[in-house]
Amino acid sequence: MLDQEKMLHNFENMSRRDAIKTLGLIGASPYLINSQAVASQKTNAKIVIIGGGAAGITVAARLDRALDNPDVTIIEPNPKHVYQAGHTLVGGGIIPPEKLVVDTKDYIPDSSKWEQTKATNIDAESQKVTLENGKVLEYDILIACPGLHYDWDKIEGLDPKEIGSNGVHTIYTLDGSVKTWEDIQKFAKTGGKALFSHPNTPIKCGGAPKKIMYLMDDYLRKQNSRDKAELTYFASGGKMFPIPIFEKAIIEQYNSRDMNYMLHHNLVKIDTAKKIATFKTQVRRKGAWDEDLEEYMDIVEDKFVDKEYDFIHIPPPMSAPKVIQDSPLPWQKGDAGDLGLIEVDKFTLQHKRYNNIFSLGDVIGTPYGRTGGTVRKQAPVVVQNILDVLNGKEPSAKFGGYTVCPIITRYGKVMLAEFDYTGNPAPTIPGLAVDEERWMWWVMKVYILEPMYFYGMLKGIA
Repeated sequence: MLDQEKMLHNFENMSRRDAIKTLGLIGASPYLINSQAVASQKTNAKIVIIGGGAAGITVAARLDRALDNPDVTIIEPNPKHVYQAGHTLVGGGIIPPEKLVVDTKDYIPDSSKWEQTKATNIDAESQKVTLENGKVLEYDILIACPGLHYDWDKIEGLDPKEIGSNGVHTIYTLDGSVKTWEDIQKFAKTGGKALFSHPNTPIKCGGAPKKIMYLMDDYLRKQNSRDKAELTYFASGGKMFPIPIFEKAIIEQYNSRDMNYMLHHNLVKIDTAKKIATFKTQVRRKGAWDEDLEEYMDIVEDKFVDKEYDFIHIPPPMSAPKVIQDSPLPWQKGDAGDLGLIEVDKFTLQHKRYNNIFSLGDVIGTPYGRTGGTVRKQAPVVVQNILDVLNGKEPSAKFGGYTVCPIITRYGKVMLAEFDYTGNPAPTIPGLAVDEERWMWWVMKVYILEPMYFYGMLKGIA
């Protein structure tokens, strides 16, 4: 573990006590208080929630407050619940892994029934969900929030069992985060080439691959070994971040810190024995002359680029779980449909073809999102709109696409990227420059968000 006291001394000419007080009274209050006062009402509706992660438990907790003795069943196989937003902190040696893990049963609302198994089939016409244990649950309202599936097999040559060895790492699992920190410390002594990839699919916490790269860079500097290392980020798309103001800041930070980046490079293959990663990109060349258009045709060709590495961080490609992909819930066409992402109205989060089905979290096919902060804003919208449907009304609550990504840029500093469907910054605290690294956001990320998650969000009161 890094020495927290050394990391947190007198940043931004402010004492630690004063900074925490400032954050708590001015900055953190909008994050800590987001409860929605809803009059408790009676209903005989059977509500089934597929997925007992952050989204499922948060919605169940809010339904528990909004309904009088609700009939809610959560389908979730995992006996342990993990605060996934803390993986980066474990991977950077900032907090211990056990701080992130709790028993799922301790967070299932008392009014909810828990089926500790998987859903295997969704029949949206007859309004039934079949479970792996053989049970069939009927529902009046279905909430689908099972998260995303990790498609490690889309990277040729990668065996998930190898992650954590031979320089191959990920912070997208808790064990992987622990091993990442162990190898970052070893890498600091030897130096070498470190690669960081980003797949060509939507992923949860899209900023995480950059965060761990920032932390490695800063840790190497603190160990006086940065000059022995070459760090390169490979983005599958054409941007380093989807929002221009934050992308500009990230590129400036990368350039000033000698952190390399390559766009349009998607990791497709790895040879863990030889430590060679293969990225797919495309090249354009001039083709034949087109008489009708009076211009040369562009020929686009795939190109495969091999890169040697000593350390590589890999976020897995992701898609919807099989039970969702095999159901009628995904989008019917387009990239979102290919990945099995659920078709919802991006504002009401109601399914576009089934009015009694709602979805939220990582599995929906909407712009941005896929962070815990997004779920915190989506959950009250889903609950209010379920109440509206139960009362024979049209959904009245709207989700504006709020997404928050605390980008850790070094130990002790975070750039808080907040934005929405407009593609513009959506700061909770107006007046602060949104593209600046701040110690107060570090305090929030490291000290405030985790307890707020467990004792606020998962309890339906934040």
